[in-house]
Amino acid sequence: MSSDTGISGLLSRFWKKIVDHFEDYEIKRETILNRISLILILFVGVIIRLYGLFQGFDPLIKAFDPYVQLVSAEYIQTEGFTAFIHWFKADSWYPFGFQTGFELYWGVPLSAIIIYGLVNIFSINITITQAAYISPVVYGFLTIIASYHLGKEAVSSRTGLFTAFFMSIAPAFVSRSTAGFYDNESIGILFTVLTLYFFIRAFKGGGTVAPFLAGISLGILIGSWGAYRYIMDLLPLAVLFLVLARKLNWKLIKAYTITMVTALSLGFLVPRVLRNGFYSVEVMIPVLMIVFLVIVGLVQNLSHNLNERTFRQMLIVGAVTALVLLIILVTVFLSLGIFSNIADKFWAVIFPGGRDTIPIIASVSEHQPMTWAELFSNIHIMTFLIPLGLFYCLKKPTSVNIFILVYGVTTIYFSGSMIRLVLLLAPSASLLSAMAIDRLLYTYSLSAHGKIALTKRKIRLTKTIGRDEAFVAYFVIFGLLVFFSIHSINLSQQYARSEMAPVYFDRPGVPSTDWQEALIWLQNNAQNDGVVSNSPSVVMSWWDYGYWITNYGEATSLVDNATTNKTQIGTVGTMLMWNFSESVKLMYKYNVQYVLVNSQAGLSAVGSDLGKAIWCIRIAESTVPRYGITENAYFAEDKELGNTMYQEPFYDSVIYRLSAYDAATGYAWSPDHPGTPTSQNPGILTKASENPVYDLKGADGVVYFREVFRSYGLASSSIDAYRYPLVRIFEVVYPENIAQLSAELNSLYPAD
Repeated sequence: MSSDTGISGLLSRFWKKIVDHFEDYEIKRETILNRISLILILFVGVIIRLYGLFQGFDPLIKAFDPYVQLVSAEYIQTEGFTAFIHWFKADSWYPFGFQTGFELYWGVPLSAIIIYGLVNIFSINITITQAAYISPVVYGFLTIIASYHLGKEAVSSRTGLFTAFFMSIAPAFVSRSTAGFYDNESIGILFTVLTLYFFIRAFKGGGTVAPFLAGISLGILIGSWGAYRYIMDLLPLAVLFLVLARKLNWKLIKAYTITMVTALSLGFLVPRVLRNGFYSVEVMIPVLMIVFLVIVGLVQNLSHNLNERTFRQMLIVGAVTALVLLIILVTVFLSLGIFSNIADKFWAVIFPGGRDTIPIIASVSEHQPMTWAELFSNIHIMTFLIPLGLFYCLKKPTSVNIFILVYGVTTIYFSGSMIRLVLLLAPSASLLSAMAIDRLLYTYSLSAHGKIALTKRKIRLTKTIGRDEAFVAYFVIFGLLVFFSIHSINLSQQYARSEMAPVYFDRPGVPSTDWQEALIWLQNNAQNDGVVSNSPSVVMSWWDYGYWITNYGEATSLVDNATTNKTQIGTVGTMLMWNFSESVKLMYKYNVQYVLVNSQAGLSAVGSDLGKAIWCIRIAESTVPRYGITENAYFAEDKELGNTMYQEPFYDSVIYRLSAYDAATGYAWSPDHPGTPTSQNPGILTKASENPVYDLKGADGVVYFREVFRSYGLASSSIDAYRYPLVRIFEVVYPENIAQLSAELNSLYPAD
C-alpha cells in the first residue's frame, strides 16, 4: 500500500494542514502583551490576598460574621443541603433560637462547598475550613477576570486591563476578598460585576443568551448578598435614563425583561429573600419598569402608525389613565404596608440624615458616613480619576456610557452615605478610572506612533504632542499606579490580620491569643446545665461577639451579629447598664450563667465594651423603654469643658465594674497613661482609689459575680501575667431568693 494512502500518509496530510494553518495565522503583538499583562495582574491580585499566609499568620477566619457562614458550610457538608434549610440553631438568640436556613443567604456557605468538592475531585484533601479560608481569594480572582471583560465590553481591551488592575489591588475590594474573609461580599461583588457585564452585552448585541446569563448572575447575587437590592434597582434606574435620553429600542426591552424575569425566578427560591415578600419596593420597581418599557415601546410604535391628531388624543387619555392607576397602586401599596418593610439599614443609606434616630445602625462604625481620608485610603488615586471618567461618559453619551454614568454616580452617593458601601464603589471606580486613563493615554499613544489622522485639527495637535510629551504622560501614569500599588500592599498587612488574633501597640507581628483562649474556655466549661435544670448554660455578652461565642466557643448566647431581634439586644444592653442587684434579676429570666466582657484592659480606644457602653444605653432606650434606661441618666454634657461627663449610674453598671475591677491587685488600667503596661514601669498603673474613673467603691467592688477566666492580655512578662486582661468571663452567683426577685421584676416591667 502506498505511503500516500496509508496511515502515515493520512497523518502527513493532517500535519501539513496544521502547519499551513499556523503559517497563515498571525499572533498580534498587542494580543500577547494583553495576555501577559492580565496574567501578571491576576498573579498580583492573588498574592496580595494571601499576604497573611506569607507573613506566617495563622489561617484564621476573619471578622465576626464569617464564623456563622463557616459553621453553616460544615453543616451542609455533614448533614446535607436539605437538612441545612430546616436547621434550627438552638444555641443562638436564646430562648428563641435561629432558623439558619431561613435567615442566611445560601450563596456563601455553598461557595465553600463548591471549592471543597472541586479540589477533592483532584484527590487534594482539604478541610471545609481550609476551603472557606481560600474561598474569598478564589472568588476575588474570578472577579478580576470578570472586571477585565466588563471594561473590555464597555470600552476596550485597554480599559479592561486597567479595570482588572484596579480591582486586583483596590483596598476597598481587597479588604473583603482577602484570605479568611469568608462572607457575602466576595461572592456578591463577583456576581455584581458579572450581572453588569452580561447586561451591557445584552443591550448592545440584542441576543438571548447574554440577558439570560445576566439574569442568572443577578439571581445568584440575590441569593448571596443583601446588597442585591442596589443592583436590582440600579438596572431599572439606568434603563429609565436611557429612555429619557431616547436610547430605547427593542434590544433594551428584551435584555431588561429577560434579565429581571430570570433573576426574580431564581432569587425567590431563597427563603431569606422570599421572606421579604414579592410585594416589596425593591421588587416592584423592577417589575413595574417592565410594564413601563412595554407601554413606551407601544407608544413609539403608535406614533409611527397613527396620524398626529389621533395620536395626541390617545396620548392624553393614556397619560390620565396611567396617572389614575399609579395613584391607586401607590394607595394599595401604602395600605398593605409595602413601603414599611424596607429594612432600617437601607433607609439609612438612602436618607443618611435620619441615621442617628436608629441606634442599632449608628452603633456600627462601618455604617458611618464616609470621610475624605477613608475614601482616599480605600480607592486612592481613583478618587481623582473618577470625575474624569464621568466627564468622558457625559462627553459621549452612548447607551453604554449613560449606563456607566448612572452606575458611577449612584455608587458614589451610597458609599458616601455609608462607609461599608465603598465596596460597591470599587467596581465602578475601577471602571471609570480605567476609562479615564485609557482616554488620557490614547492620544499620546497615537502621536507617539505617528498614527493620528492628518486632519487640520489633528495636525495642530501633533505639533504640540510629540513623543517626549507622550513619554512624560506614560511615566506620570506609571508612577501613580506604582504609588497606588505600594499603598495597597501596605494596607494588605492590616487586612491579613484576624480580628480574633489582633496585634496591639508595640508588638508588631505578634498576634494576641486572648480571644481564642476565652472561647476555648467556653468550649470546655459552658456545656453543662445552666441555672435551671435541663436548660443550657447561657453566656451573655454584647452582640458583637455572639457569632464567636456560639460558633467557635460552642456555647449558647442571647444575641449575635445578625441583629435580627432588636428588642433582645436592648434587653442585653439593659442588663449590662443596670447595677448588680437589679441586673441579676433580669439575667435569671434569661438563664444567664456567664457574662463575657471585652475589657481591653480598660482601653476604650481599642474597642472595649466601655467604649460601647453609650450604644448599650441608646439601643436599650429606643427598643425597651420600659426598663427606664436613658442617656441623660448615664452621661451629662459639661458646658464649661465642652465634653461628656460620666454620671453615677455608669460607675455602678455591670459593664463598667466587670471591665475595670481587678480583684487580684486592686489596680486598674488607666487611659491617662498610654503604652503597654510592664512591671518595670509602675507609672502607668493607677490605683483604683486614686482614679475616679476606676473607683470601684466597696470592699471587693463586685457583688453576685465571680471571675472564672481572664486572658493573658497586655502583660509583657510572667510577672504581669493576667494583670491586664483583654477578655474576662464572670460566673453569675445568684442570691438564694432570686426566683422571687425575678418574678417581682417581671411584674414591675411587663412586656410591651
